[in-house]
Amino acid sequence: MLSTVYLTGDSVEARAFVDDLPAKDWRTVALTRLTNHGLTVVNPLEIAWSNRNPEEAIVLDDFTDKRVRRALDLIDESDALLANLESSSYGTAMEIFYAHRRGKMVTVVGSSPFSPWVLSHSQARFENVNQAVDYLIEKHPQLAPLTWTLQYEAQLSERYEQMPPCGEPDYKFIGGKLPTLVIAPHATAYWKEGEFYEQDSYTGALASVLNRLAGSHAMLSNYCNAADTCWYLETPFRRALTDIVRSGQVGMVLILLGSTWHEAPGLQASFYGHRESTLKTYRKLLTEKLAGLEPVIPAAFDKPVRPLASFISEVLEIPTVVLRLHKRYRMPRLQPIQYSRLANALAEFIVDTGLELQRSHG
Repeated sequence: MLSTVYLTGDSVEARAFVDDLPAKDWRTVALTRLTNHGLTVVNPLEIAWSNRNPEEAIVLDDFTDKRVRRALDLIDESDALLANLESSSYGTAMEIFYAHRRGKMVTVVGSSPFSPWVLSHSQARFENVNQAVDYLIEKHPQLAPLTWTLQYEAQLSERYEQMPPCGEPDYKFIGGKLPTLVIAPHATAYWKEGEFYEQDSYTGALASVLNRLAGSHAMLSNYCNAADTCWYLETPFRRALTDIVRSGQVGMVLILLGSTWHEAPGLQASFYGHRESTLKTYRKLLTEKLAGLEPVIPAAFDKPVRPLASFISEVLEIPTVVLRLHKRYRMPRLQPIQYSRLANALAEFIVDTGLELQRSHG
């Protein structure tokens, strides 16, 4: 499971607090050392808060500037935050506060004595960037899959029934390393034929966890969908999915959906594609991986998702697996062992599938 560190603070010269590389910017030092030790670094230099023209007004859209929203999303996707306070700003302070409240590991670099606010909203404080990086490398901050799931779904739940702000998509794409794509089209509420439907809870968080556990690409609805992505094909979600697949990044798609208490028991799967031999392989592999939970049975309620699954498999010509998860597999707070076993089993399925796709196209 990857660890991700978000960098915040003005991009100033690091000579005051980098011992051996006085001429280099602190971000370069942190990014180089952290990535060399296997951590992923989020370095949002495009959000240059301190370099703005002070006379320039911030245009608010739905009460939140788009750069603010982007920064908060990036923090949500990280395990830790490294802040440079040598030349602090309102943005840096707000990001430290937000990250701490979200349960992230906050490490700061600056001159002591530190403010009581900094002391109260950080786990570690250093006067030297290299010392801070050493600390992060040693700790290798990493949220456990269950913790990540609960945090991610809590954040997503704030948007279950919220329509996207003007100019923002109603979906979210998270890039991975393997040529597989996990999608959760009903991670939030949606409308279909004039009817309002509630979200398939925890399918979006599960897609995100599989991105972290297995390195798969992930895509999920991020706001309430005005048109059900599974039923209607002329949606921003479907158009973005098409672009991703046609860019050559994807060789298999896994669609995660929920089922209610009365609809169907356990785990249901269906397979779409032209090559029966490939589908037979996926069916056998998925069944084996999930056998420790319970037998996988053929899906009995595929009609609502068939337009999207058929489009991916027939038009885009990508093998597609639809997996319906009973409510008891989507209750990580009450059934943590059940959820964790499911996530690990699906991660193994994705890794095996992704590595085989890489070999066959290598």
